[in-house]
Amino acid sequence: MTNEELQEAIKDANKDIEALSLSPPSRPFPSHEVRRREAILLRQITLYKIEDAKEENNEILERFNTEIYELMTAFVKSH
Repeated sequence: MTNEELQEAIKDANKDIEALSLSPPSRPFPSHEVRRREAILLRQITLYKIEDAKEENNEILERFNTEIYELMTAFVKSH
């Protein structure tokens, strides 16, 4: 993932997190929505881990977190 792609992904993840607060719940969330929201938050955290790994020149950790990010993104975007 290039630095430009990473910054775009961070912007996208931040936008998804902002959208979570736009519709406050009127009742407890169903379990599938809780998992989706957790994945959105984990996706953002993972992006910051990728950014840190890039700064540390740790290619293994960068690749590992990139794979996790892609899985999280696929999960979030499928729901």
